[in-house]
Amino acid sequence: MKFFEGWAPPVVWGPWIEFAGLAGGPSTYKIDLETLSSAPSTFEAELVYFKDGGERTDIVIGPTSHTFTAGSCVCVSKIRFRSYSMGQIIRMTVK
Repeated sequence: MKFFEGWAPPVVWGPWIEFAGLAGGPSTYKIDLETLSSAPSTFEAELVYFKDGGERTDIVIGPTSHTFTAGSCVCVSKIRFRSYSMGQIIRMTVK
């Protein structure tokens, strides 16, 4: 299990966080997303990974859990966040 924290600014996307490097595959990941803010609100997460020879993008609304399978590749999976209201810190658990 790995833990990461990311910034979810209001309206615009925050910086990318590379959370999984893959050399081979396929590999299935479950990510849990929660806010650490004292004024929690919903947020979006944009997840980019490779599968079937191409880049895939999933957009999910948090807090949530999301499962995906990255295909066979030498690649990284990454995620970024944006808040619907005030900026907040998002904690991500990767299983």
